[in-house]
Amino acid sequence: MSHHPEVPDDHYRPTYEDIHQHIASTARQIRATFRPDLIVAIGGGGFFPARVLRTFLKRNVGGDKLVNVPIQAIGLSLYEDLASDETNTSGPTAKGKIGLEVVRTQWLDAPKREGDDALTGGLLGKNILIVDEVDDSRTTLQYAYNELVSDVRKSLEALSPEQRAKVGPTRFAIFVVHNKLRNKKGTLPIVWSNHATVAPQPNETQAPAKLGPGEELVEKRNDGNGKVVEGLWYFAAETTGDIWVEYPWEQEDIEEHNRIAAVAKKLGVNTGAVESSS
Repeated sequence: MSHHPEVPDDHYRPTYEDIHQHIASTARQIRATFRPDLIVAIGGGGFFPARVLRTFLKRNVGGDKLVNVPIQAIGLSLYEDLASDETNTSGPTAKGKIGLEVVRTQWLDAPKREGDDALTGGLLGKNILIVDEVDDSRTTLQYAYNELVSDVRKSLEALSPEQRAKVGPTRFAIFVVHNKLRNKKGTLPIVWSNHATVAPQPNETQAPAKLGPGEELVEKRNDGNGKVVEGLWYFAAETTGDIWVEYPWEQEDIEEHNRIAAVAKKLGVNTGAVESSS
């Protein structure tokens, strides 16, 4: 793809300030609707967005007292076998293996409690916001969501019927800084998105985007079995085309990154966004 001669390529280079402002705008939507009790950051791309989100998602616990939403981290990586396949001409090539498997590198510790103390901590009965930097193939997000739902169900199975009756529904949402408009390998049970351009993938369903006056996601969520809400809500700070995004936290020379970003903005090129929450 051709690019303007004053910039080195056609990559999108948001600055720290750009991302902070986009997160702040989306956080207002999240705070007014989903109201998370726990943030689960997918490392390492989800760490910076999760920390910025927390600034805007403080919970009111009575009167004027505000507390931070806790952040927990999980580590996931797409398995990439780049070894030569010359000795196995009948099997898939190394290129074909890329991204086919997600591997846990770090996970949440299950709380070891007994009696009614087992109902506190962990994931049970919480609004859980999963955070990552980008929704590209959707493979990692699908894995994270499915595994967290599985953990919740296992925790519920370990409780007595009396304890399960005391647990409120567990709900899930996803936040990404950038959603790329492209065919996704993974699927998610998205029932609502803050961006109209987040098109559902095969086997996904999606309610119309945008809230009406006075509507709240928490009140409209389907709680089919009383304990784990089916489907999730999806928040993206920006939706982009299928482009290369250069994140500031990945740069060795942040001043050069910011310089190129400023030139691109002045020229009106490589702006990235198809839809923004701002």
